[in-house]
Amino acid sequence: MELHSAASEELVRLRIRAREVEAALRDAEGEEVRLSEELAKVDEQAGYYDSLAGDMKKDVQPPSLSGLIRSLRW
Repeated sequence: MELHSAASEELVRLRIRAREVEAALRDAEGEEVRLSEELAKVDEQAGYYDSLAGDMKKDVQPPSLSGLIRSLRW
C-alpha cells in the first residue's frame, strides 16, 4: 500500500507541476505577442525617422556650384 500511496502522491505532484508549466508557457506566449507588436511599432518609427533625416539633409545641404550657376542665369 505504501508504494501505491507514494506513486499517487508523485502523480499528483507531476500534474500540479504540468499545470504550472502550462500557465508559464501561456504567459510567455502572451509576452511574445506583446513584444512583437512593440517591435513592429519601433520598426515603423525607425523607418519614419530615417526618412525624415534624409529629407532634412536634402533641405540643409548647400546648393551645388552648377545649380547655383543655373539659378543665376536668366
